Amino acid sequence: MFKFIKEHDVPEFFDMSEKEEKVWHYLVQHRNADYADVAEACGVDIAYVKGLVGRIGSDNWREETTAWSRAKVLDTAKEYVTKDRAADHGSMEDNFQTVATYWNTHLGIDFIEPQDVAVMMTMLKLARIRQNEKHLDNWVDACGYMACGGEIVGK
Repeated sequence: MFKFIKEHDVPEFFDMSEKEEKVWHYLVQHRNADYADVAEACGVDIAYVKGLVGRIGSDNWREETTAWSRAKVLDTAKEYVTKDRAADHGSMEDNFQTVATYWNTHLGIDFIEPQDVAVMMTMLKLARIRQNEKHLDNWVDACGYMACGGEIVGK
């Protein structure tokens, strides 16, 4: 796997405090530790650990990155995008159209289409990969957004 940036190239707004680094380092080394163990080992309270973990927004962060094959990345993306999420979010096509409309309105333009939303959300995931290439959720989500875009233009 290639490295997009060197650690010293990370923009200032991605810098972590020493306390955050200590907790993240412990979490990565002990992916199955519960919040109380992490808090005790790092000298922080449980709420602090929960807050940091809550920023991830993904339940699969505890999975080891070395165990993922290309098939697993694609299978996971397929699982995510083929689940019936319409009950929670509406149809994918309608949701992407709404996002495109909002972006057009915000930017004062009128040419972003639903498939562009898929591409730009993929680009968001690529930017996140640049900051942390080992966070597999971004790789999976990028595949998922591209699959959604392919479905939109394939109709």
